[in-house]
Amino acid sequence: MPQGKYWQDAHGHIIRTRGVEDIARCPVQIAIVSTGLIIQQSPECEVLLSRRYGTVILDEAHRARRRLGIGQKAGQPNHLLEFMQQIAQRSRHVLLGTATPIQTQVYELWDLLSVLNQGAGFVLGTYSRWQTWETALPIVKGDQSPTTPREMWEWLQNPLPPANEHPIFATIRLQLGLDEKEYRISTGFASLPTVIQTRLELELPANSEFLYHHNPIVRHTVVRRRRTLEEKGLLERVGVIVHPQPDAPLGSYGDVPFIGVGLMANYTFECAYKAAEAFSHALGQRTRAAGFLKTILLQRLCSSFAAGRITAAKILSHQSLDDDSELATATSILSDLTPAEQQALEQVIAELERPDARDPKLTAVLAFLTQPLTAAQPWLEYGCIIFSQFYDTVTAVATALTQALPRELIAVYAGVGKSGLWQGGEFTSVDREAIKEGVKHHRIRLVIATDAACEGLNLQTLGTLINVDLPWNPSRLEQRLGRIKRFGQRRPTVEMLNLVYHQTLDEKIYEALSRRMKDRYDIFGSLPDTLEDEWIDNIEQLEDLMDKYLHLRQEARNAFELRYERHVSDDPDQWRNCARVLARQDILNVLSQPWSALCP
Repeated sequence: MPQGKYWQDAHGHIIRTRGVEDIARCPVQIAIVSTGLIIQQSPECEVLLSRRYGTVILDEAHRARRRLGIGQKAGQPNHLLEFMQQIAQRSRHVLLGTATPIQTQVYELWDLLSVLNQGAGFVLGTYSRWQTWETALPIVKGDQSPTTPREMWEWLQNPLPPANEHPIFATIRLQLGLDEKEYRISTGFASLPTVIQTRLELELPANSEFLYHHNPIVRHTVVRRRRTLEEKGLLERVGVIVHPQPDAPLGSYGDVPFIGVGLMANYTFECAYKAAEAFSHALGQRTRAAGFLKTILLQRLCSSFAAGRITAAKILSHQSLDDDSELATATSILSDLTPAEQQALEQVIAELERPDARDPKLTAVLAFLTQPLTAAQPWLEYGCIIFSQFYDTVTAVATALTQALPRELIAVYAGVGKSGLWQGGEFTSVDREAIKEGVKHHRIRLVIATDAACEGLNLQTLGTLINVDLPWNPSRLEQRLGRIKRFGQRRPTVEMLNLVYHQTLDEKIYEALSRRMKDRYDIFGSLPDTLEDEWIDNIEQLEDLMDKYLHLRQEARNAFELRYERHVSDDPDQWRNCARVLARQDILNVLSQPWSALCP
């Protein structure tokens, strides 16, 4: 591929650009622009914001969010969210696509809706109650409802819903002489026509769930779950078999020793884990602000020996971990280690640097790849993607596998500048697009990837998945599986191996999750998007807290699905209902017009 910035048409032809301004001269109607330009605040951003658009679509929209951490800019919109708020004002239509609109906080959904609301106040209204998520959330969840017709009107009048959503909205618009473009009504309840007051008094208070089903969040959020599309026959169902099976007897997986869902550890790991627990306990005793830092070493040690050792060494020497921005902003907490904390870290390093230290997870990964433990062939024959949260673990797994499988072409799919190919013990840097192409054309059948790089990665030519570690974030776990459980998957059932060590915090959390992963076709259907810190601190009550959460989440999901499932049609001849059907050449003629032919 050529260096620099350029346009590429649907046939692969490269159209070189002369400068920053050429981003506003797209050679065809539809342009795909890398969000990297926006995230890096390149000069092209200003040019893009100088034009007007018919439609702007942002995929992986959850990346447009507020900044995390504890710095001065914490809580402020990141570059992508700020850009979307500006460009939305210059667009007639805006569409945001994401599988996880809520990553860690409920307000993230409101932030995305605020983008839709820019220049289009009919979404959340103008200075309305719906714009404040703390105020609106109890109504959206159905925990609260208006107690008087006057209060109901205060929720409905800004923004006033469209007439076709409910007969009462049609009545309101008819009585007030409003067209569909009017959404903000200043008329107070006492000044409403009698017929509207009567309908509000007689009908709405009796329906405590009215706003639960008729609110801006439901109105402007379209849910398309894979299960719904599969049930309609619009997608072929792909099943998932999760290993290890909790009730599988010892020896079911050859020489790989599982007890329930946990992998048996060795003496080296047990000693290092005990020292890591001592560090976590000491840190938690020293400061309540430690938060997730209390478990960061445990998580990384449970990922791999390499990640645990490198993490302990970096904390000990006050270095930031470049794959964890949250930890990088919290160095002040770790900058003044107590003697007990320092001793625990030194013990972790000493145990993991022993000459006889062997990582049981690496042994398990190699066994599943090379031995027919669960199917007629080893997993490598079906193609496999291996996931880890941490680049240190990815590097360790790749290094071990290229030594054991010197003839195998092994891809590392990670952040910019970290991706490449291993073969025969040697590493060559390559572009991530080259890895995608290699997998697509079956030249690469083994990929090791980080979570940070996996969004938008389609690897349906691979039939198995190994989670070397499990993020305490079920939505991220679902994203991993989504790389292979998608349209075009050749296997009717894919297989997934989850590796957690026996008698660890990881195992306790996974046990709570795994009992809710029963449906082989929808194993993540009701899991929380993330596990709160206080849930982890109170591990004994984790399942009760999850069950309470799942009940509330299912109620919220019902509001979306009742509204949208009926609009999912499996009729292949819907085009017959169109007023006009364009010929293919008509479409090509329209879409082939360059931006420069239009007024900015």
